Amino acid sequence: MINEKKLKKELQKEIETIRERKITVKLSDADCDRLARKCGEHGLTIGELIENFVGDLVGGTYSNGSDERDYADQWFERCWFGMFPEPTLLNHLLNLGYEPEHYLDMLENVETIKSDIEITKQNIAGPSDEWKDIVYHKYNDDRTSYESVPCYNSVDEYIASEKEDLESYKADLEEALEELKDMREDWKPEKEPNMDEEIELIKKWVKEREDFINE
Repeated sequence: MINEKKLKKELQKEIETIRERKITVKLSDADCDRLARKCGEHGLTIGELIENFVGDLVGGTYSNGSDERDYADQWFERCWFGMFPEPTLLNHLLNLGYEPEHYLDMLENVETIKSDIEITKQNIAGPSDEWKDIVYHKYNDDRTSYESVPCYNSVDEYIASEKEDLESYKADLEEALEELKDMREDWKPEKEPNMDEEIELIKKWVKEREDFINE
């Protein structure tokens, strides 16, 4: 009963997001005429036909039934794109249930951590007087006011703190790299991948999906 209520609630959330979407397709004039005739014969608009087919293909918010879903899936799997998908990193992430956006976020996180490490190393090797301006707010008992108190009493204290931060950044970097490695585990491209191209493909897919949903 609980699962049934949960499913109904999730379905209602999906239904509330239904609205017109813009999809561009490339068709010949002849195919446009054939499609219009096919829909006209059965009292459908072209949009309604596409809505129903998509619903069956993806097991969507609305579907015409299990047989229809099976046949739509069989059609997809029999097409060249269904039978022989290219083993891209995007394909790998989606098949294993990872969010491609998360992979991109982790890459960005790695670059941020690397930058933090380099800055921290510089601060340790040659600290400027800026450490004297680093303060924290010491509030009064009822937290209505505060005074600014220096974080460090000496440059040695500052350097010691930076060294602790450096070790923390290194641990964060190791953890982030390990997570990226885990996400790529068992990915078997047919040839040595060009990672720049793989990342651009993921970025393109993420943008296309966001644009499609939010348009």
